[in-house]
Amino acid sequence: MYIPHAPERSYWEGEWLFPVTKTPVAIALRGTVEGGPDAQSRAFYLSLPERFDRIVELARPALDRVCREWLGRPLNADVWRDVKLAGFSVEDPGAVPGSWDVSFETTGEKWLGITVPFVGDRPDEPVVDT
Repeated sequence: MYIPHAPERSYWEGEWLFPVTKTPVAIALRGTVEGGPDAQSRAFYLSLPERFDRIVELARPALDRVCREWLGRPLNADVWRDVKLAGFSVEDPGAVPGSWDVSFETTGEKWLGITVPFVGDRPDEPVVDT
């Protein structure tokens, strides 16, 4: 996605077969038409599999709040019975601490898109899409 008035904000969109879940997830990598995806973005995404269990652990309270508010019940002990991994994004992979997010979709009758933003390793309030 080339952004002519701000080429430094251009990015590549794609699907990645996430190694941990073995499911396709949406990602966006900063980069240019000429140079391709940014090396820092690639490094960020490639670091996610080894951190994934911790990411889910940190996102669990936010997912539980969404389930209680929007579905009227707590999140299942097995999180994957209620949601599936949908994607990741990162604003500026070189920032310290970095702003990024992980997104999920509910798997039951009621569809919800749930994005949990992070600043570094600190999760923020979830954003729900219906």
